[in-house]
Amino acid sequence: MAQQFFKSKALLSRLKPEIIPWLKKTVSKKRFEHIINVSEVAKLYAKKLKLDHYKAELSGLLHDSAKEIPSKKLLRLAKKKRIKLDKVDYKTPHILHARIGEVIAKEKFKIKDKDILGGIRCHTLAEPKMSPITMVVYLADATEPGRKRKKAAPIRKIFKDKGLEPAVLQAINNKLLSVIEKGGSIHPLTVTARNWLIAHIKIRKSRD
Repeated sequence: MAQQFFKSKALLSRLKPEIIPWLKKTVSKKRFEHIINVSEVAKLYAKKLKLDHYKAELSGLLHDSAKEIPSKKLLRLAKKKRIKLDKVDYKTPHILHARIGEVIAKEKFKIKDKDILGGIRCHTLAEPKMSPITMVVYLADATEPGRKRKKAAPIRKIFKDKGLEPAVLQAINNKLLSVIEKGGSIHPLTVTARNWLIAHIKIRKSRD
């Protein structure tokens, strides 16, 4: 574990001075502030859970790197990179920013780590079998200080009282409700992720 932390620390130390100036040129000031918030919160959550906080921080730094790419371009890039697309992706191509963000992390910054890439890829839709680091980034995105207190505060409390998985489940539930209230389409990945997480929590409870 210590050796892995050492590698992750070295990777963060090498890439952060490159990523920060690039982000400042690539995204708006408001988006940059959100990204930094998510990165810091992900680091804090990971530390609390005794996870690799260097990975969590780095994943947080790149999670919204493609957020401000226009929808048509996101769709074009996704097709070019042969990303598997659902009909919901065609209806709401802005959700592809997470998967294109993973491409940026791989191609521009040469990141290969599955946890770091998972945090970037899954922070919008989630997916089954998320790693703890991936879930930490998802949770940080839902609860960073810039989020509305009414929605974020209960999730933070669940994390404090019940742990990571129940908090992530609540964050997914909130996101689903928001999409439904707006009359949007639910992505099958999110439904599958939610079902997996419910089963995962039940299995963990049965072992306790």
